[in-house]
Amino acid sequence: MSVFAVHATLANEVRPTQAIFTAENEACSYAEAVSRDDGVLAASVVRFALDQLGTRSGVAMFVHGKRQAFPYVSDCRGIYGGGRKC
Repeated sequence: MSVFAVHATLANEVRPTQAIFTAENEACSYAEAVSRDDGVLAASVVRFALDQLGTRSGVAMFVHGKRQAFPYVSDCRGIYGGGRKC
């Protein structure tokens, strides 16, 4: 069974997981809404398989309510996934 975790990235912090869903579409809807919050650079959805180590994988990333082509945020907080500067 897979679960989908949602977290937000701000300019000075990556927040811990805010919610965990069993349905990918519900996680993506929540992340889309969170990505519109003040101060949030992006909200991401990550898939985990229960009881299986090493199964973490990026599913989606939203910036200002729009799904991005790459489901991750660079370690540089000034650059979104895919190298686009904010």
